[in-house]
Amino acid sequence: MDAINPGQPTGGIAPRYFATSPGKFVAMSLCTFGLYEIFWSYRNWKFIRDRDGSEIMPFGRAFFYPLWHYSLLTQLNITLESKQLSSAAYRGFLAAWVLLLMPTWRLPDPYWLVSFLTFLGFLPALLAMRRAEPTGAIQEQIKSFHPSNLIAYFLGGPVFAFIALSSIGFFPSTAVVAGDALWERDINYLKDAEILGPGEDIIYFYSAGIWSIAEDGQFFSNEYVTSYYQDPDTGRTYVDYVAYSDISDIDVEWAETFIDNTVVTITTIDDAQFQLWLSSEAQGDRKFVNAMTARWNKSRKSTGN
Repeated sequence: MDAINPGQPTGGIAPRYFATSPGKFVAMSLCTFGLYEIFWSYRNWKFIRDRDGSEIMPFGRAFFYPLWHYSLLTQLNITLESKQLSSAAYRGFLAAWVLLLMPTWRLPDPYWLVSFLTFLGFLPALLAMRRAEPTGAIQEQIKSFHPSNLIAYFLGGPVFAFIALSSIGFFPSTAVVAGDALWERDINYLKDAEILGPGEDIIYFYSAGIWSIAEDGQFFSNEYVTSYYQDPDTGRTYVDYVAYSDISDIDVEWAETFIDNTVVTITTIDDAQFQLWLSSEAQGDRKFVNAMTARWNKSRKSTGN
């Protein structure tokens, strides 16, 4: 009886490429924020290096995988002999899809979420792998499960879901947003809590709340500059607001790093003060302050102050 090589899956020929199920690939790609695409590319470049006996650097090509994706698909097609990947134009389209989506992470909420769709440029290769060898070692590889997958699902999954939901406004955004980007339920909350008055239209808004804008918020409207927060112990909401004509000074302490907040101190004509704390993400604090200050200056000119 032949001995079984413990490093080789049972069922015949050892895998010639690193395969996984499309569903697992998508889940891992999202839960690792794209890092799994680097890992998958690295494993396949290793197979290609061993196949050809070449001196290529799998990690380097995997790390810069958007630039090497076309070459990877071409090399995989040599091994797979797949009709799906046989067209150079189609491989070019898949590579261009991955490359062009990479910089979209810089887009504002929620449009930057399209950057996670790079996984679509990998799926045809995954499907070709599954069809190339319907039985044997590849199928065992596709069905395999590693503890690291479970870690990614339980740690990365909730984080990704929270960030995605925050970006579409389900949870408070981590950046300053335009008033028309707020959900109707949030507008209704502000009205029901008598934080937003009748006829007021929010221009810019920011909340440092984690789960709800009820925790904290600051905004300026066509009529007032407003800041509010909810006492976590009593649940009571405290509100400060002032009309533009009653503002005597606006002092700004700009954030020095991307993790800092810009602090705006509003001084009223009665010498009362309150502060607005604004996220500096995507320079939303500057948009907020510049637009608010412009309205204040316009009010001062109209009143002759």
